[in-house]
Amino acid sequence: MFYPSKLLAPFAPRVGRMSQTTYILSFVVPFAAVIGLTWLVLFGAPGLLGTPGYYVVALGWTILMATGDACNIRRWNDLGSSAALYRLLRPGLVLLPLLAFALQFLIPAHLAMAGDMSSLAFMIGMEFGGVSLQPVPLALLVITLLAVTGNVVYLAIMPGQHGPNAYGPDPHGDPLVSVSATTSSAPRDGEDDPVKRALADYHARQRTPAQPVASSARPAGGATFGKKR
Repeated sequence: MFYPSKLLAPFAPRVGRMSQTTYILSFVVPFAAVIGLTWLVLFGAPGLLGTPGYYVVALGWTILMATGDACNIRRWNDLGSSAALYRLLRPGLVLLPLLAFALQFLIPAHLAMAGDMSSLAFMIGMEFGGVSLQPVPLALLVITLLAVTGNVVYLAIMPGQHGPNAYGPDPHGDPLVSVSATTSSAPRDGEDDPVKRALADYHARQRTPAQPVASSARPAGGATFGKKR
């Protein structure tokens, strides 16, 4: 199945890991903003933004769906998961709302045009009395909302694995660890100075006690060989 994120693969790679903070800033915040703008345009104040508001909402959802797939996969990788379950269920994020839209609007409209009086009455009621979701479309939208919300909340609150894993290096970058590692590996002052090293070696030799020299005197009463008395 083709996904819009494949078009933006150079800009939103799906290989590697994404830290918790980056996920919140690059996906959760835009996701909440698009949902809020959608509610404002459709229900809160439909006439506030006018027709351009619909184009802004459509563009926001397009970009979010194109980049969100990569963000979620990389965030699952950061947790040490291959995101196999997410990859399996993600078509439902598009298919279930489309099915709900078809059951709520398209099928009743076609039935009304075919002469079905109940469908015609339903369409007239939505035209003058407002949209009232039927049980099946409502259930499909609730399932989609719960799945999306659960996935986003879980990935936003779960800390990633520390250190590299099978999907890439650690993206968190602990500054304390980096500073301590740099400090411990950095050479101390004067280690690279040959003059100071030579002076240190000289002082070390001076502090070393001298070894006693063995006496060359012939032991008393000892026998001598090879010499005449």
